[in-house]
Amino acid sequence: MEPARAGGGLAARMDRAAALKLLESQHRFPSDHAFHVIVRGDPDDVAHVTAAVIAHGALEALGERLRAVPSAQGRYLSLRLSLPCADAEAVLEWYGLFARLERVVRYF
Repeated sequence: MEPARAGGGLAARMDRAAALKLLESQHRFPSDHAFHVIVRGDPDDVAHVTAAVIAHGALEALGERLRAVPSAQGRYLSLRLSLPCADAEAVLEWYGLFARLERVVRYF
């Protein structure tokens, strides 16, 4: 059975202005922001997501910005990403990217 594709992220739960205000009250920018992106354990899915992240962030590579943690039964991977964000708007842009990637099962 296919798991429900669910976003996380503030924009999925509240309007954009409220999400921006909350992010600005809880974080200092510019900074790196932590994201968790769940994909199936398929190496093609991981490659697809990491390529999209590198392109979106104009990064040369992810290196230490990425840590892949397998689920208990190994069917999924949690891609733990630490990504540069100039401001709260950048955080929402990352969430928007994750929402558009078909191979992403869940993100937060």
